[in-house]
Amino acid sequence: MRFERELADGWDYDEDLAADHPFGAYYHWCALLSGFTEAAVVHGLLSPLQLEPIRHDVEASLPGLRACRQILVVIPDMLEEQPRVVDLLRDNETLGRLRRIHEAFGDALRQEQASREIESLDQ
Repeated sequence: MRFERELADGWDYDEDLAADHPFGAYYHWCALLSGFTEAAVVHGLLSPLQLEPIRHDVEASLPGLRACRQILVVIPDMLEEQPRVVDLLRDNETLGRLRRIHEAFGDALRQEQASREIESLDQ
């Protein structure tokens, strides 16, 4: 809720790196979701049954998630202004999409962990 409030209100930038700003954690969160999302789409991290309910969210969110990841992991050739997370996530539907994606990956990881625990008990 705090993030949504600050996203709506904006914030002042200074000379610190983007990752050091109050929204730095959200760049990291989006970068992590970007990696999981690409793994789901390209490498089958999620089953088709798990992926299908969030496919639209994934396709709509992936460009913004990749941009957040780029800010953190790519050293630019030129010093140019980096996009701000507030601009990348400004769309009213984006936060809902990210919540659904986050929840789907959390559920999938919890199911995988439970499955592995059950398998280890059977052995």
